Amino acid sequence: MMMRALVVGCAVAQLILVPAAADAAAAGPPAAPVRNFVQVKDGIWRVSNGGAWALVYVTDEGILLADTINPEFGTWLKGELAKRFPGKPIKYVIYSHSHFDHVEGARVFPEALVVAHEAVLSNMDGRIPHMPGGFYDSDADGKFDATEVRDRLTYPTLGGYCGSNFFNRLDLNKDGEVTPQEYHSDIRPPDLVYSERMTLTLGGRRIDLIHPGKNHANDGTVIYLPAEKVVFSTDFPADALVRGSMRSLPSACGNFDRHPLSEWIKSYRSIEALDFDTLVQGHGTVTFGKQDVVEGRKYFEDLQAVVKDGMSKGMGLQQLKATIKLEQYKDWAFYKQLLEDNIESAYYNLQIYR
Repeated sequence: MMMRALVVGCAVAQLILVPAAADAAAAGPPAAPVRNFVQVKDGIWRVSNGGAWALVYVTDEGILLADTINPEFGTWLKGELAKRFPGKPIKYVIYSHSHFDHVEGARVFPEALVVAHEAVLSNMDGRIPHMPGGFYDSDADGKFDATEVRDRLTYPTLGGYCGSNFFNRLDLNKDGEVTPQEYHSDIRPPDLVYSERMTLTLGGRRIDLIHPGKNHANDGTVIYLPAEKVVFSTDFPADALVRGSMRSLPSACGNFDRHPLSEWIKSYRSIEALDFDTLVQGHGTVTFGKQDVVEGRKYFEDLQAVVKDGMSKGMGLQQLKATIKLEQYKDWAFYKQLLEDNIESAYYNLQIYR
């Protein structure tokens, strides 16, 4: 384990449908997100901000938060915590990963120590950070322009799902470009980082931070509360499409976020290896269990196996799409909409990561 303290003292975008500018203007301002406290176990709550969820862990010594989402939510949450748990200091804020739609807002808690995986710092070092989906700096000029973002807003089967509304919001000087500095303007750098695992203690309770591998992000953290047998993570295993069931085909944006399928499978197994009974996610309307993780891992393994087998037989992409059915998953959400996209993402992923 590596730890590093810094003198001081995450991003991306929630993958949502993006309306055209005229449609957005006609629709008026967006509705305020629904915010609720939902108790998971004694001392553990998940707190919603629309479709995104934070974790609140309350001990005798103070409070640990995971994912402060954005400054507006953080300000609201700070007030709610003061009312619900008067006198309890906020001791830690943990970043599940560095994508800004989940970790902005930590500046609202200056008293807390922010802890994250070490790659969060690499993603904040002035270069273009890791981005989910199809977003990348295609002309390698060290910033995003509107074309690099907007030409990826249309996802074939879900009408823009792999797009994001971050560009206009983060183009602070309205010059048509988003620099890494603008992108990270509301993300507080971590005070403490780790490499593979770290253990914190709060109120006599053990908190394990685990880097599962590369999946939706390259700097993810799984929070494990062994005494309560609770696990928390965000955007993996449950992505933003998941609602009441984890039996949902993954969005597969950006050829599985430009990370090898083998790393995704490794990440699932890292969670499976933990002794837990409740999986709390940054997305989804309910909590989940270990079997949900097992089924998700098996899906990736089955997808990888059939696509790899077809490629070894000389099949091209269109032939793979026409022949692979994975019918054992036909009852999963988004099977009809996303199966071919999953096959295509796996095909290109396996071409890159042999």
